Amino acid sequence: MRILISPPMRFGKEFLGGMRRTLEVYSRIGEEVYLCIDEKTLPQIDPEISPLLLKFHLVSSSSTDRKTYLKGFFNCLKCARKVDVLISYSEYSLSVYYTWLLSLFSRKPFIVVVHHVTEEIRESGFLHAIIAKSKGIICLDNPEVYEELKKLFPGNAILTSTNGVNIEKYYTSEEKICDGIFVGNYGERKGSKYLFQIWDKVNEQINAKLCILGKGWNEIPGNSVYYGFVSEREKIELLAKSKVFVFPSLYEGFALAVAEALASSLPVVTWDLPWSKRYPVAIKVKFDDVNTFADEIVKLLKDENLRKEIGMKSREFAKTLSWDRAANMEREAIYKIMGKNY
Repeated sequence: MRILISPPMRFGKEFLGGMRRTLEVYSRIGEEVYLCIDEKTLPQIDPEISPLLLKFHLVSSSSTDRKTYLKGFFNCLKCARKVDVLISYSEYSLSVYYTWLLSLFSRKPFIVVVHHVTEEIRESGFLHAIIAKSKGIICLDNPEVYEELKKLFPGNAILTSTNGVNIEKYYTSEEKICDGIFVGNYGERKGSKYLFQIWDKVNEQINAKLCILGKGWNEIPGNSVYYGFVSEREKIELLAKSKVFVFPSLYEGFALAVAEALASSLPVVTWDLPWSKRYPVAIKVKFDDVNTFADEIVKLLKDENLRKEIGMKSREFAKTLSWDRAANMEREAIYKIMGKNY
């Protein structure tokens, strides 16, 4: 099957987790895959990511330069007319609208990949209507996401896929520079306000440094270091040199950051919410109990043997998260939506 992925993928600081997931899965899917890419940011691609592009037919396009935007769209459209199906790699409106327009002008079906149900999907009638026009939806194998999508889009085929982690790239180090580490952009969904409260409570008991990786943090909790956007290599190194992964997120589709932390032999402390059921090895705290959350972190920071014991279990669980399995599930989902034999 010939597949086109859109909209044009951005690199550098514009490269997001959903894009990383798309490259990991579709580079292994065993089909003829075309990828619209933003030629302006392509030179900024992370060296750890660039080998994945060798598995794709790259379609030069534009999503960051107004002067070349239309030309880029027509390049993608030219390719869209030659393939069997278009894939919107994200549920965000700009991604869905771009792919829908390609579908409209090429008369080829499109599929939307939904990582999590956004407020935009819930509240925007137009976005809802466009997704409803899709041939089908692929969502991550999170029951909370799947059940909500079934209610929102009862007329669409909805199938599940998953994520993975490259376990061999992650490691742990005896050298520790972060007591706690958080990976994620600033935002309500990521539980940013709780992170401030939790880390204040931790530092009421012990002197502990938090490392924050991600974008959009104009202010940070006390006794924290903000690294901002970092390369894949830097992220892997910082995870290896941390003691505890602190993740008070409210809602996730898969939480790739958690999978990476587990692969780094880190104990993970998070809320006991529907999304976190995927990770039985994580330490889960009743939602919004910041005192207990802080206590669990302090307990781990004071007990190296406990950290190592839980870290070994984390690593073993991470070994079950396979990108090859994700690619097989994705391929099967596409074939079923398209009504073809797998």
